[in-house]
Order: sequence, then structure tokens, then C-alpha cells
Amino acid sequence: MNKQSPLQYEIWIADLEPGNKSEPGKIRPVVILQSDILHNAGHSSTIACAISSQPRQGISLIRIQVKPTDENGLKKQSYILADQIRALDLSRLQEKIGKLDDETINYLRKSIKAVLSFD
Repeated sequence: MNKQSPLQYEIWIADLEPGNKSEPGKIRPVVILQSDILHNAGHSSTIACAISSQPRQGISLIRIQVKPTDENGLKKQSYILADQIRALDLSRLQEKIGKLDDETINYLRKSIKAVLSFD
């Protein structure tokens, strides 16, 4: 793993193998959700959502479309899987490729709130 600690809303390439049934697997981008407070405290894991290049019809609230930009480092149109929140050991992170823009961050926060039914 890159020795740099991840920061909230950064996009990293992560090794999610082995995937199991409906869990996303393989090496793919993830967006870091965990607060920087835990990262700065030396926590050995992080919380993230997988990112896929495969669209799904009718579930835009939990599949957040992200267009590739220099800022986010994605190479093709992608979708944050807001319903696939998981803890990852930091050793799964390979390299930082970018960061989400403010508009996408706001939409992601609303989506996660809906997925978890927080008020």
C-alpha cells in the first residue's frame, strides 16, 4: 500500500478480492467515506464505497453517476455504489487517483443518509 493515509472523499484504487455474490470484487476505484479524525489517529482500516463503470436502471439514488475529470482521476463514466458501504483494511488501498467534487460529495451524503435511514 501507498504509505499516504487516505482522506475523506478521495478516490483510491483498492483490491476488493475476494468478492462474494452481490459484493463488488476485483481491483476497482473506491471513494473513502470515513472521517479524517480516524485516519489521523492511525486507524488501520477505513470505510469506503465501491465505484463501478456498469450502470443500473432505475436506482439513481444509490448509484451516483460520476463523469471522469482530472480532479477525480476516473477514466470513464462511473457510478458510486452508495448501497455498498464496507470497511477495508488500509493494506487493500493501492494508490490515490483523485477526489470527488463538492456537488458529488453533497449528493453522496444524501444517498448514504437515505440508504441508512438517518434523519
